[in-house]
Amino acid sequence: MDAQESTIIFYDIASGPPVHPYASNPWKARYALNFTKTPYRTDWVALPDVAATRAKLGVAPCRKHADGSDFPTLPVLYDPTTTSPTQQESTFVGDSFDIAIHLNNKQFSRDGGGRPLFPPNTLALHRTFNAHVDNLFSMNGALLAVLYMPFDPATAEATKADMARRVGAPRWEDLEVPLGCEQRKKIVAGFEAALGSGLAPWFIRRDEGPFLEGNTPMYADLIIGGWLQMMKNCLPEWEELKGWHEGLWGRLHDALEEWAQVS
Repeated sequence: MDAQESTIIFYDIASGPPVHPYASNPWKARYALNFTKTPYRTDWVALPDVAATRAKLGVAPCRKHADGSDFPTLPVLYDPTTTSPTQQESTFVGDSFDIAIHLNNKQFSRDGGGRPLFPPNTLALHRTFNAHVDNLFSMNGALLAVLYMPFDPATAEATKADMARRVGAPRWEDLEVPLGCEQRKKIVAGFEAALGSGLAPWFIRRDEGPFLEGNTPMYADLIIGGWLQMMKNCLPEWEELKGWHEGLWGRLHDALEEWAQVS
């Protein structure tokens, strides 16, 4: 197998030009790729093409819309180095958490150890934590950020119409909470309070370092980091958010820059 054939391909959602990553779940997986020092290349997929791309790859949707219908999204990882008959089903991995598990196992078999994504016996805890963080940001920050997602102008109108339809809004503009209005200020304050009560207390070693375990990063930090990247790219109040809770989120985001390369 030559270098081209053995290259891991990471399918991510393309922003408008210049293309850059912005969605939370692909960012979790991208962090994991870089953390495990896994060589890869990115295949950028326009948002309207995500469902067709996933179907073409034969990767079943792993998420659902509120009405119970399938929600085909990204990331997807293609690992051509996983070729044994018993591992064939793992060649395509279509969920950010499963990608992290795949990379963690791959790193262990390759390096015989090293710094793991998941400390021993924490997989179930990480899965629960992932759901908790997703819910916290989805119920608070997403409402503030969704209108500012960096869509490609060439397909933006179709994307906006589809997203409005999914949430039951007559028009995309109906989702807007205008900057500076009292309603938005209240939502921002609620977001800050939700992070303060639902996530900040998990950082019990702040005096030792920026991560949940002080100076020792793990996948749980990357989960939060994926959402912070989305807030950085989509939330007008990003600079404000970085300073909340004595600068906790800004410090974590900055510390994760070591694994934020885009290949």
